Amino acid sequence: MGGRKKRKQKVVRPKPTVPKTFQCPRCGRLSISIKIKKGIAEIRCGSCKLKTAFAVPPVYKEVDAYGKFIDGYTEGSLEITEMREDEYEGESGEISRETEE
Repeated sequence: MGGRKKRKQKVVRPKPTVPKTFQCPRCGRLSISIKIKKGIAEIRCGSCKLKTAFAVPPVYKEVDAYGKFIDGYTEGSLEITEMREDEYEGESGEISRETEE
């Protein structure tokens, strides 16, 4: 005799997400963080202290700014600076500057 027909279970795959940290072209570590505020992308490397900022269109996301950064870095058209020792990233994610009195 025939049994009941069994249902197929749907395979639920998570949607891919955009990464939050990127690989540094100078040191090769996954330590590049990108913040975009008011059309300015600020790029910092936490390990080699690389720092730069440049203008981006308002529709750019972090991934798009990273691509533009890599293009500018390989061409040598970006002004790269070093982060000072008194600049650090606090727990809240904001950039803080300590002043000595």
